[in-house]
Amino acid sequence: MAFIHKSGPALCEPFAKLASTAIAVGSVISFTSGYVSQAVKESVRLAGVAVRKIASTDDDFASATTISVIVPSSEDIFEADVTGTATQANVGKQYDISTTNAGTSQTVVLANTTYKVVTVVGFISASKVLVKLNAAYFFANKAN
Repeated sequence: MAFIHKSGPALCEPFAKLASTAIAVGSVISFTSGYVSQAVKESVRLAGVAVRKIASTDDDFASATTISVIVPSSEDIFEADVTGTATQANVGKQYDISTTNAGTSQTVVLANTTYKVVTVVGFISASKVLVKLNAAYFFANKAN
């Protein structure tokens, strides 16, 4: 499952994508040498969430064309799947995202708190939470 925008202004901006790299729709995006590509768990400079899928079968796969990215503000909230079992106790805590193959969207990893790129702001179920991306969440910190 992907990071699905649930609330907030959802400002979309075009960014040049890294050529010959798959991107899943709804995946968290980071910057790589001035281009965007799927974020990995170590990515702390996040651009946002991709609104378009890029696959090897696309005409522009090998080019650095632009894709639309939801650039999160402190108000944007996303629904995300988790690795682990979510509870109400996860709300207010910060976690890492998973590293996946390019073209497969990430999850929130409840056991990992090294990079703390998302803050859980709501509990949905044992497998889903609401999060804000810390790249835009101006009062986020690594205190917890």
